[in-house]
Amino acid sequence: MMRVVLNDLKIRLKRNLLLYSLLFLTGGLVYFAVLLGKNLSAVYLWLLAPGAAFGILSYFEYHRLERQKLLTKLRQEWGAERRSRERNFEEIASLFEQARRSKAMIDDRTWHDLNMDLIFSRLDRTFTWPGSQRLYQLLRSPEIDDMAKIASRAADISGFQQDVRHRENVQVILNGMDTRIGSGLCTLLWETPEVRRIHPLWLYRVMFTLALFSPLLLLLGAQYVLAILFIFQVNMYLHFKVQKTIKSHFEGVRSLGQLIRISRKLALLKGDQHAELLSKIRRCLAEVGQFTRVVRHVGVETTDPFLSMFQQYFTILFLAEVRGFYRALGFIRYHRESLQALFEAVGELDALQSVASYRSFLAYYCEPVFIKERRLVLEDAYHPLLGEPVPNSIAVADRGIVITGSNMSGKSTFLRTVGINALLAQTIATCTSKVYRACPVRLLTSIGRSDNVVEGKSYYLEEALSVLRILDAMSDETATLVIFDELYRGTNSEERIFAARRVLEYLVRRNALVFVATHDLELTSLLADGYTSLHFSERVGELGLEFDYKLKKGPATTRNAIALLRYLGYPEEITDQSQI
Repeated sequence: MMRVVLNDLKIRLKRNLLLYSLLFLTGGLVYFAVLLGKNLSAVYLWLLAPGAAFGILSYFEYHRLERQKLLTKLRQEWGAERRSRERNFEEIASLFEQARRSKAMIDDRTWHDLNMDLIFSRLDRTFTWPGSQRLYQLLRSPEIDDMAKIASRAADISGFQQDVRHRENVQVILNGMDTRIGSGLCTLLWETPEVRRIHPLWLYRVMFTLALFSPLLLLLGAQYVLAILFIFQVNMYLHFKVQKTIKSHFEGVRSLGQLIRISRKLALLKGDQHAELLSKIRRCLAEVGQFTRVVRHVGVETTDPFLSMFQQYFTILFLAEVRGFYRALGFIRYHRESLQALFEAVGELDALQSVASYRSFLAYYCEPVFIKERRLVLEDAYHPLLGEPVPNSIAVADRGIVITGSNMSGKSTFLRTVGINALLAQTIATCTSKVYRACPVRLLTSIGRSDNVVEGKSYYLEEALSVLRILDAMSDETATLVIFDELYRGTNSEERIFAARRVLEYLVRRNALVFVATHDLELTSLLADGYTSLHFSERVGELGLEFDYKLKKGPATTRNAIALLRYLGYPEEITDQSQI
């Protein structure tokens, strides 16, 4: 243990040797300049000049080391598995909820069916709240019309993978935005709050003017200091009275100031990478760059106790925070579209570098190829949440796919794999497969199961409404990728099979690519004219039930429900099928 500590200390001293040397020279020169100048001759005070120079060099060396430390951390985290952390999805989803939605947006049912909160958590390697919120919005807004956007997005992601220097410059800049605040910034930009004004704005202007010229009263006599104190007292009352109302919005205003500051640094980047996004940032800054001047006194914080005290008195005397906040809200309302565009551009830059890092984490991936004909081809597709996934391939065009198989054999996982690949293809151009070739689709699923106790809806009614939303979404313009797992399992087998057959026949005759998993083997023959049957299987081995999770042709020929109960240790009286 002691050896490890000594080695760590040795490495740290070696890395910081230049900084320590510069600090030593700075301190030494200042000390001897003061000591010798006081006791021998004032000439020695000239030693303060090289001392100041070494001090400046120390400052730059410190920041160089800090940047190097950050770069080391960024390189270690690039493409590495991220530790899971708690996420507030209500805040993360706020941009998606408040901004204009695309017509092909992923609804809540499909999002949760595909466990997309978990996949988002794996994908999210962003540095800022705009990045995290924009990534979530992208994942819930697949493109179905302008596929050139996906190609452009893919090129930007590849740019982060290939140009390491540019990527690290962007990451260092993005890292400068404080993630402790900013979750409410998009609400501030999209739904700017109507803050109740306790006093008329002209009152703040009048009191500011009086405070500004109040020191001139001292020229008339020392007794007028009481007038200055009176103005300070009035302004202090106004400051704290208003602060109770507006304090909750400070973080949004402060984070907007940070967003503009890092945007300025991004705008200075040169090169061909991400030219469109950086150009958009520059255009927006031309309109909103002066915002930082408007809010320079709003929510200012410092760790220096003396400077903090001075700032507090300054903002109170001149009502700087109150006036700045109301000016900020007016500025936001007037420049709303430009500020929103800046938020989205910086957020997308952050989101795409996050996707690039995620690509490096994956075992393999491919970029999608989009075609005009109604068809979907997947080769060696795998589920991104599994530690040791088994890849499968599938091709579907005019015929639907009906999948049978035993419990736990892999049906639901495969259905989710298809849906996730389609979603990732049309959002971040990154598929967990070796080949993805398909037409643009609108994605709708009905996989999960739940009763709606609050609204008094049974599972069957909830599922019937879920299927109806899919039927209502059918369109001749855009193909729909429909994924079902056990249609109508909330009712008896006779009616379930009848209703499932009618729904599936209805869909396969429309502009849809249909996948369905079922335990009802009767459906494989009833749907033979329009659906291809595939299955997953298992065998009973020495360790119990063994699955290979490989998709095979034809309907399932085995069942394992009773075998599973027997394996779990159910009484023989229950599992003995010879007594039936």
